[in-house]
Amino acid sequence: MVLTWSSQALGQDTGTDADTDADAAPPPKIGVVVAGDPDETLRNTAAFVETEATASGLRVPSDPALRGAMRGDPATGVDGLDSLRSTRRGLGLDPHKDLASYKRIGIIVGADALVVVRREGATLLEVFDVSAAQFYQGALEFDTSTSAQRVAFIESRAAQAKLRWSEPPPPPPPAASEKLNAPEQPADESRAKRRMKKAWPYVVVGVLLAAGVTYLIIDRRRTNEPEPPLLRFRPGEE
Repeated sequence: MVLTWSSQALGQDTGTDADTDADAAPPPKIGVVVAGDPDETLRNTAAFVETEATASGLRVPSDPALRGAMRGDPATGVDGLDSLRSTRRGLGLDPHKDLASYKRIGIIVGADALVVVRREGATLLEVFDVSAAQFYQGALEFDTSTSAQRVAFIESRAAQAKLRWSEPPPPPPPAASEKLNAPEQPADESRAKRRMKKAWPYVVVGVLLAAGVTYLIIDRRRTNEPEPPLLRFRPGEE
């Protein structure tokens, strides 16, 4: 009875630990890319940086062939990674001109950030944010840095890149209200309206003059009223 109870208790404790681990957020995932000519020194440096990153708890792609293709390792067979190798070969010494290519590589390997190893006099490390498609400021020189400095340099930027995926997308810009075009008027009607707008003052003056000539008469009838005679308008009389 005691052994049976202990087994159940251990099973319950194990399940609780598993649930706790499942609820914990996974660490950031990175990929290490060699930019430029992948000579043996750069490829070994990239592999060493990858080892330091995984030892600190960061995740990397699980496929060894995929990691090798990002470093520029020669293909050992048909692995379906020719497109990735072609994209990596197109990367220049100035990685800021190849943002679209870096983002494509990051999407392929499912990384939050890419650690780019390149040579510019010295061997430099930079971190690329896949979601933002931009490099973080600052570069770290490999030969003059310590392992702790390199890990802190990569971890801080990878964690920030991972958080960017969970940020809500920016609201879409307000849609411009579409104005319905007024129905086009026939050409003859539009031309007649334009002529009327120009001639209407002359028409009004002409009407007033014709009315004055046609209807204005002086009533000469005598009245007992002391007021002077009034002007009356009688239609049809001159």
